[in-house]
Amino acid sequence: MEDKANNAQKPLGLTPVRTMRLIASLVALMGMVFLLLQRVLSAVLVMATDGIKLGLARYNNFTGQFAAQNFAQDKQLLKLLKDVQTILPQAETALTVFLVIATIFIVVALLGFALPKQMVHVLVALKLLKWETGESEDAHSATSLMEAFAKLGEVPLKKLAIPFAVVLAVVVLVFGISNCHEKVKAASTEGAVEEMQQKASAYIAAQKSYFAQKKNVGGAKALQLADSVSTEWFDYKLSGTRFSAVSKVPLGNCPAGSKWSVSAAAKGFFEKELQIYRSAPKDTACAKLSPNFKNIGK
Repeated sequence: MEDKANNAQKPLGLTPVRTMRLIASLVALMGMVFLLLQRVLSAVLVMATDGIKLGLARYNNFTGQFAAQNFAQDKQLLKLLKDVQTILPQAETALTVFLVIATIFIVVALLGFALPKQMVHVLVALKLLKWETGESEDAHSATSLMEAFAKLGEVPLKKLAIPFAVVLAVVVLVFGISNCHEKVKAASTEGAVEEMQQKASAYIAAQKSYFAQKKNVGGAKALQLADSVSTEWFDYKLSGTRFSAVSKVPLGNCPAGSKWSVSAAAKGFFEKELQIYRSAPKDTACAKLSPNFKNIGK
């Protein structure tokens, strides 16, 4: 009988603490959704940026310009690429907004789990919740917002340390991943440019060596170099006495299809001299990748 009486006295349904934990679970779920949206949008933005660069590079050459001027579909596609390019800054802003919203939701959820009683008083004071089950709770409903926050401020720092540590870890992890991604891209671009410059230097060195022996310039066979090589980043060709490197992928803000070239010629009638001509892409973003290209091999 006593057990039955005790069971009858136990509160049924949602208590204030249970209600707060349920709300905290829903808020945490919303935070995770915004965090997922942020990561998906980030991946889509990277693909969109690369796609736009590839598309614009396609229409920067002669055949692409001819197609854009004479074919309706190419005109529409070029216009679409430019329109999407104007939207990219807003999409980058949305990434930051989604991350901030996700962080706020996660902070609120962790506080709800760690301090359910105090957070209930805050929600009641904000009139987002109200007491429905008894006189004592009706009395609590009159608590002002300042009193609710005062109660929250009386909580020992040890209880607040765990949720804030988790939030800090999440924020650091997200920014760390983004930072690492940017560093990987920068390192990849730097490695690609270094590879291209090494190939160009090797061609110049081979021409200088051949000219010292023959007093003339040579092609791929004479220089004992491959007439074409393809790597992860570039397509290299040696046609006659002209070496060229064409990028296969975007390198930072430098679009795919950008071309670096080196050519050689023997000048002079009685006494010949070797002349080396170096040419970098006109795009300023590409020029910044290899600022010393015009002095390479000197």
